[in-house]
Formats: sequence, C-alpha cells, structure tokens
Amino acid sequence: MKRFIILGASICLFSGVAHAAGAARHGETAPVIAEAERHVAATLPDPHGVTFRNVAVHPMDATSVVCGEMAPHNPPAGGVFMKFGYVQGQDDPVIFSGREVPQKVEFNEVNSWLNDSIKLEDLEEMGCVPRGTYHSYNERLNRVMSQRKQFGVN
Repeated sequence: MKRFIILGASICLFSGVAHAAGAARHGETAPVIAEAERHVAATLPDPHGVTFRNVAVHPMDATSVVCGEMAPHNPPAGGVFMKFGYVQGQDDPVIFSGREVPQKVEFNEVNSWLNDSIKLEDLEEMGCVPRGTYHSYNERLNRVMSQRKQFGVN
C-alpha cells in the first residue's frame, strides 16, 4: 500500500514539475514568436491583417528559429498560406510563397520562380520544412524550365 501512495505522490509531483517546465519554455518563446510575427507582418502592405498558424520555435546553433505559416488578411477556408522562417535577432524573415509550379513559366517570370525556390531551400536549412522538400520542388521547376521557349526559339 505504501508503494502505491509513494507512486501516486511521485506521479503528481512529476506532472506538476513537467507542467511548470513547459510553462517556462512557453514563456520564453512567446517574445521570440512576437518578434518573428512582427518582422513577417512588416513584409506585407497591410501588416495588421496578417493571419498566422502552425507557429513553432526550435533552437539552431546559438539562437532560436521561428517557423510557421502566414496569410495576408483573413484567408478563406483552404486559402493560401505562405511558409516562413525567422532567425531570432535578424531583420529579414524568409517567406516562401507556396505557389505550385505551373505547366509553363513565362520568360519574364523566371527570376521570380528561381528566387522563390531559393527561399524554400533556406527554409529547409532552417528546419522549417522537411528535408527533401526543396529537392522535390526544384526538380519540378527545372522540368518546366527546360521545356520553356526563349525568344521564340526551341
């Protein structure tokens, strides 16, 4: 009987300590998340209407990285959310548009697509998207790019 009482008391004590530790971690990450959301929102014309979701913090080297998704204004259900990554203390977050690779890329849009794919690579290095995401996306983009016509040639 003593063992059950000791076991019960231990479980209660442990769950209280674990809850307090979790609250401390959450308390430490809240300012970092607020900083990240402020910097991400500042990249849009209307920073007050931004909606965030799936925001999380993880350590990287000697700092924290905030990852998540954002959408300008109130997106409809199934609306487009862009993935973002923010390194604590930096001014410029990395924002990937999340747009699907089209069947055809116009010549004047090539740089935009290449720059966007580089942002996805940065997010992968930051740990904000799973490994292999950039490679898969880049293969699809390269396939479309190799089939495009330049100046009416090909």
